[in-house]
Amino acid sequence: MTDLGNIKIKKINHVAIPINNRKESFSLYRDFLGLTIIPSMVDEKHVIWSKTADGTMVHLIEPPDGPGNDLVPFHVAFEVENFDETVEILKNSKYEITNGPQIRHDGQRAIYIQDMDGNTIEFATHNNIKHSNRVVDAWGYTKNA
Repeated sequence: MTDLGNIKIKKINHVAIPINNRKESFSLYRDFLGLTIIPSMVDEKHVIWSKTADGTMVHLIEPPDGPGNDLVPFHVAFEVENFDETVEILKNSKYEITNGPQIRHDGQRAIYIQDMDGNTIEFATHNNIKHSNRVVDAWGYTKNA
């Protein structure tokens, strides 16, 4: 077997949790659990970014076509030390790249694969590589300031 190199995972960057309706789900995630809603660094209105007190991010993801439609699957994002090498390792692996590499508004880079059970796994750089002027309202809708 060929040595593909090593993906160097630093930490979990975020988890993405499927929700059906932000106005119902916020009663748990924002109001009861105390997650802080933060500006999203992607241009998808159905993706709500939030964080815990220690800064760990939780992305709440509504169905793109609105409540009552198919939920987007759960995924986990690993922050890696060696993003460019990780991309090459993934390209040469048996795992299909399903999205990316991509660059977000804050300069964070990301790439996605699926495991053998259909779970999405994201590999990303750290956040806030560059300044972003994005702002968020109380319901998680983000826009440029």
